[in-house]
Amino acid sequence: MPKVLSVAATPVLPSTCSASQAPPLRLHLGLGWAFAGLLNVLFALLPSQEPGGRGADALLAHAVDLGRHLGFGLLSIAGAWLCQRWLPAGSPLGWCALAVLSLALGAVSLPTDLEGLAERLSESLHVGADLASLLIVVGISAAVPAVAWLTCHRPWRSRWLGWAVRAASGAGALAAFACNVSISPGNNPSAHLYLSWLTAVLAAAALPRLELPLAGASRRRSAALALAALLAAGSLWAFFGRHTNSVMIWVARRPSSLHLLAVFHGDGGLDNVHATVLARAGAFFAPRSAAQPVPPSRTRPAVERPVVVLLSIDSLRADVLGSAEGKQAMPALSALAQGGAYFTQARSPGSMTKFTLGAVSSSRYFSQQYWSGTGAKWPTEDQSVHFASVLSQAGVYTAVFPAMGWLENSRGILRGFERNELRGDALPNNARWIDGRSLTADLVAALENNGDRPGVYWVHYLDSHAPYYRSGRGGTAFQRYLRSLHHVDEYLAQVREAISKPGLKERALLLVFADHGEAFGDHGISTHGGNLYEELIRVPLVAFGAGVVPRTIDTAVSLVDLAPTIVDWFGVDTPAAFMGESLVPLLLGGQRTFARPIVAETSLVQAMLFADGYKAIRDLRRQTLELYDLKNDPGELNNLSDQIDPEHEEHLLLLRSFFQVHTYREHGYRVPYVK
Repeated sequence: MPKVLSVAATPVLPSTCSASQAPPLRLHLGLGWAFAGLLNVLFALLPSQEPGGRGADALLAHAVDLGRHLGFGLLSIAGAWLCQRWLPAGSPLGWCALAVLSLALGAVSLPTDLEGLAERLSESLHVGADLASLLIVVGISAAVPAVAWLTCHRPWRSRWLGWAVRAASGAGALAAFACNVSISPGNNPSAHLYLSWLTAVLAAAALPRLELPLAGASRRRSAALALAALLAAGSLWAFFGRHTNSVMIWVARRPSSLHLLAVFHGDGGLDNVHATVLARAGAFFAPRSAAQPVPPSRTRPAVERPVVVLLSIDSLRADVLGSAEGKQAMPALSALAQGGAYFTQARSPGSMTKFTLGAVSSSRYFSQQYWSGTGAKWPTEDQSVHFASVLSQAGVYTAVFPAMGWLENSRGILRGFERNELRGDALPNNARWIDGRSLTADLVAALENNGDRPGVYWVHYLDSHAPYYRSGRGGTAFQRYLRSLHHVDEYLAQVREAISKPGLKERALLLVFADHGEAFGDHGISTHGGNLYEELIRVPLVAFGAGVVPRTIDTAVSLVDLAPTIVDWFGVDTPAAFMGESLVPLLLGGQRTFARPIVAETSLVQAMLFADGYKAIRDLRRQTLELYDLKNDPGELNNLSDQIDPEHEEHLLLLRSFFQVHTYREHGYRVPYVK
């Protein structure tokens, strides 16, 4: 019977295992990473995933992602070989090195990615955010070396128990992959890397011992080295090759792709555009420090002692009002749109609540504000002027009824309001926010007691936030979403009734808008956050009440225009630092020309819409560019950024230049990645 070489299924750092478990090259390591990469590609090819996933760019993206998985596999094999070669047999130093490496990578990359999870854990355990973040980082980072150590040492003796452990490892690999593709698809690259790593380790542990004949071992070694060289070349191409924007965007959209190192790519060569482009762009592409306050509009609303009520709705897509099922879910909002000024082309300044509400309040974008903090970042020290402060100085009463603690004045998102305190008695145990019923009751009571004073009142409804459990857990996500919106619509009806009473009917202006939209599989993403596609930033905006001329307005506007509009409605000068422009002329039935661009940003992703219907998107972390012709491609499916011509270059240059001019700058400060 020929002699055989036993190749054990040890996942990492085999120097700590016995000699019988430590062959020169750890085939199982590479196979584990290859398994994780193939699973990702196969999942992306499922019919349920984004359409177009079998085109040339998508197939190249699959090759890039698989190449990166194989690259990590080769690195793991190389690390295991070095440990076996240079460390004494049975030494724990290899495992210590793996644990230190995993914890170090986790400490650098995971806290930012999992900031939201840390906040929720902090609220649940009643501990500080920093401690919650530490617990998460240690838990995730320690999982890989812990699983690897257990599967390598195998303290069991029974063959049947060994097979049972291998089966459990295989099931664990599939479970880790399932988590990888379901948790924040397309976002959190560091977390996805760790889940891919864990998938690979568990897959390697699930493989049985391979029995290879000793005869021909030299030829196999040569073939293995040649294959390793070929795979290394492919991995280098996957990591460092200059792939097109379209390919890199496909990589980023895959639920568990390894796009952590995409920062090595360029931005498409925009430096050759002539500087005269900026000269034609207008005043809002220059620093606002030299600008002057804007006086009130010449055409004034015939309203004395105005009362303005802002109702912002979380995650409301613009197309809800245009669909039959949406109108059925929100009859009150539909009636307000029919009886008021309905803006069909309103855009949010971001796709996350903290960014958008802060921009509405200050009429300044996220990167123009100073965000600080050791863990979670907030604009607590930012010096931007908010519209509430401007109106308070003019004798206008201002009040917010916050649904969460971070909407209070102290966090800096909404600032300058005379009343802005969280009602602790209205927050049920284990609830993340106060429901709209309590907020509406407080608002209606305040309106009834307002008297003759001018005032501004604001409520933000979170009832429609994911996972949309306001009306139970049954049905699809979109069905739950519509049911949650129906509850919010009932609150809108109550507020409309309140402002229709004598004493307010002749004075009240109601502004209803969404902080951002929501995705339900559009572009392969769900909910909201790290992207700026139309389903996330195009939002409904309705103005209803005294002085408003009912009509549908198709002019493109931004929610950063709301602060100048409110200030203008009270006849107060608009601060020069505001980045929006007043909508008062449009509300009163007139027209106006806007000089400001329509801009949005979220988590280091920036976008700009242009008057000719084009839209540019720039991702600073992934270093990708997107350009869409919304007139002919409203679904943003055909990325034109790889077909650069002078006109398209101008669009992309204007986007980049706007943020170069307006980004907050201070020694040692960089705009943070905030989620």
